[in-house]
Amino acid sequence: MAPTYLETLSAFTTFLSAYTHSLLYLRTLYPRTSFVHSRFHNTSVYQSRHPLVCEWIRDAIAAVREELLQGTVARIGIVVFSYKGGDRTGSAKIMERYMFDVSTFPVVAKNERNMEFEWDRNSSSPPSPTDSDAEDNVSHKKGKQKALDTDVDTDLSEQFRAALIALVTRTSQLAPLPPDCSFNISMELKDEGDVDPPVRHPQPWIPVQPSLQKTGRKATSRDEDEEEEVEAGRLSTEREGEDLGGVKVTPIRSVEAGVFRFETWVEEGKAKFEAQEQDSSKTSFASSGS
Repeated sequence: MAPTYLETLSAFTTFLSAYTHSLLYLRTLYPRTSFVHSRFHNTSVYQSRHPLVCEWIRDAIAAVREELLQGTVARIGIVVFSYKGGDRTGSAKIMERYMFDVSTFPVVAKNERNMEFEWDRNSSSPPSPTDSDAEDNVSHKKGKQKALDTDVDTDLSEQFRAALIALVTRTSQLAPLPPDCSFNISMELKDEGDVDPPVRHPQPWIPVQPSLQKTGRKATSRDEDEEEEVEAGRLSTEREGEDLGGVKVTPIRSVEAGVFRFETWVEEGKAKFEAQEQDSSKTSFASSGS
């Protein structure tokens, strides 16, 4: 049977959760001894064993899923940040952003989300059962818990596997992060007139800091005074945050399977390179003074 929209979206959010856990391990945001090694889509992944970290990621991914269902999300970001000198009262210094461009995800009406998707395949015949399918049937009969990647379409599973492997490769080439970094998960909404911020109670989302604010929604109309200011160049229509895009961008993977397509990349922020320069100058000074 072809997967439904909800099944495919669940496969993506499960992948996003595994991606986040593995990223925390690879960038050493928490002690590596606090992670457990596992297999997911036939490749190595890592999962935090700390219950609060697991709960936070689970709740964040669930909130992302709700917005994906509404079709309002353009990008998802796993943001690694630090506070200079341990001062947590000011704005966070953005070190890295691991981005997912999901702007081309299909928008499906609520009453059609359980309909099967037709996948583009070279063969018109349905996919044959795999060994994992057979193992799953045996495990299910024995009452064992199903693996999270069991029922995922083969093409999509291979794409997820390639993306996880690419994450390991790309992060191994990045410079180390400064100590005491943390992370969060952010969203960039589509710049469309009918897309509103996710305001509800309880409120799972808060606005990001100004340096990560993208250009505001394009105005559909302006009054005469505003139009004169724009034409005279005294009023800018662009308000891009200074940390958006970073100073160095490294592609990770483009994923395309059926109607689901997204791209991943990492943006390294200016603050990261500034911290490296400061550490280098301190080391040089100490060497010359010895």
